[in-house]
Amino acid sequence: MAATAVLGATLLTGCGGGTDAYCDSLDDAQGKFSALNDADASALEDFKNAAEDLEGDAPDEVKDDWGVINSAYDDLEKSLDEAGLTFTDLEKISEGEMPEDLDEEALTKLGESMNDFGGDDLEKAGEDISKHAKDECDIDLDAS
Repeated sequence: MAATAVLGATLLTGCGGGTDAYCDSLDDAQGKFSALNDADASALEDFKNAAEDLEGDAPDEVKDDWGVINSAYDDLEKSLDEAGLTFTDLEKISEGEMPEDLDEEALTKLGESMNDFGGDDLEKAGEDISKHAKDECDIDLDAS
């Protein structure tokens, strides 16, 4: 599951915080980031909720970085929706199981969107968050 790998890799090289409450939230959410590697649709939903909460709690130094990550996630979700698919469908596709009534054109468009997913901005946001997490929260997200 390409999107999961990008999100997981990005998050494992990037997350952060400055205040005690943010650091506590980040520490609590850390397991949700590593769960992304399992290509589990529920892990994607858990991640989405955690990332949105972290963006709201994040200190100014990383708030925009969380925004970049959440925006990328929203774009992925929008692409899936336009293709008539869900994260559960994406999980099944990654396992070689095609949903019934799959629109081949929509799937091709989704594939193009997923190829564009990530990029330098997302990678940099992840790196910035990771560095901040280590420096300010003493949390090593790379070890997740």
